[in-house]
Amino acid sequence: MLHAIQGRSHPHRHSLFELDSALASPIPHSSSPISSSSDSLLSSSNSSTNSPRRRRVDKLDRRLSYNARIFRGMRTSGVKPSADDVQTDARLRAIDDALDTVEELILFVPDVTASESEQFFVNELSAFLAWIYSSMRFSDCISCLDGHFRDLKDRFRRLLPSIPYTSEQRHLITLRFSQLCLEYAEMVDEESLEWCKVDMEYLDKMISVRERRNSIGKSGGIDNYEAEREERRLRDIADRIRYNLERIQLAWRDCASESRVPEKLV
Repeated sequence: MLHAIQGRSHPHRHSLFELDSALASPIPHSSSPISSSSDSLLSSSNSSTNSPRRRRVDKLDRRLSYNARIFRGMRTSGVKPSADDVQTDARLRAIDDALDTVEELILFVPDVTASESEQFFVNELSAFLAWIYSSMRFSDCISCLDGHFRDLKDRFRRLLPSIPYTSEQRHLITLRFSQLCLEYAEMVDEESLEWCKVDMEYLDKMISVRERRNSIGKSGGIDNYEAEREERRLRDIADRIRYNLERIQLAWRDCASESRVPEKLV
């Protein structure tokens, strides 16, 4: 059925988000899923009871989104979602529904990932989080940015330790976090920047090791080509994280200079 609706074939298991998109009614171009949910976000964010535990209790009294119900059912049945299940078309996602879904998905994140598939899952979840909080940053939800940043930081605090520093997926997640830190520059704290700096130190060590290894094994061939590609990818990630941190520091300096009281003319 899904093949007929979408008009194309998929070699992998269908994403639950794709299924949700196929079953949901079309969204008019004139309506924005972000603005339509901003009022409820503002009211919930301003509430003093907006804790994860309280939100889970509150959700018992209202209808969960389709995706949140699917993932809750999977967790109850002992079925793990795949990375494909986290991929989403942002244009069809309302932020409220997305936050509901994230709360269910994040419960699947292990303390330590045991396989590449689990690492890919956590990486895709970080991309989903990045879309949500970037959308909230640049939508109508600007009156509670501090609360939004605390929430996203808590969620990345859960994701980052689950993947070892030796994995490229770990550094991709840190890159997304550093980009969000740049978007929320006025709310960022030193601890968040320290996470990125520590990750960059490990990343620089990985690049140095691969650089020495590649210089020793300059024999051509597909293996050497793949090794050089990996080194370039890691360098690109490190450069982007470094750039984001530099921009944040620059923004902080600009804010500090603007807040200084001008000296009196003598």
